[in-house]
Amino acid sequence: MKTINLLSTTENTTRFILAASIVCALTFTACERKTTAEESTAPVTPVTTLTAEPIAKTRTFETARLGGAIDRFEKTPTVENQASVKLAFAELDGEIAELELRVAKTNGNARAEAAAKSANLKKYRDAEMVRFTKARIGTAFEMPPLTDSRSGAQKVKNTAVKVGDTIEDGAEKVGKTLEKGAKNTGEAIKEAT
Repeated sequence: MKTINLLSTTENTTRFILAASIVCALTFTACERKTTAEESTAPVTPVTTLTAEPIAKTRTFETARLGGAIDRFEKTPTVENQASVKLAFAELDGEIAELELRVAKTNGNARAEAAAKSANLKKYRDAEMVRFTKARIGTAFEMPPLTDSRSGAQKVKNTAVKVGDTIEDGAEKVGKTLEKGAKNTGEAIKEAT
């Protein structure tokens, strides 16, 4: 019986990797955003202006953590402090979701209390979001860019290597599967005769 080896020729594999790297290069260069003259560069003005920090009517661990995180970001606007603020927002949103679940599951005073706490926390979150956005706008030009510092050629090369490795692994798996299938078929034929 003759078995077919898909990896017998490296020429096809090389051609495929070359084609995949060209496609990746075209994809990465086409995805860059180009600015046009039609885009507006007018500054964004906030809808409301706050004169003081928001005060939470319902004081929780999450509100205290969020307020402190935004205070730290306003004093030292680093990427780490920005991430802490985003984490604090997520935790506060989790608390709000728990209260909304309690509103859905309970009746009477417990329901009214949970609804009031949820509404207070939402108002506080919205006010703190405005304060955080205002702080971010003020420091937008001071923050280091969160971009990949590799060159386009390096990105294409790394992607081509990953694609090539993935293709090679896939081809090996397909080859092993075909070999196993051929062996099983051969054994089944021998048993049948």
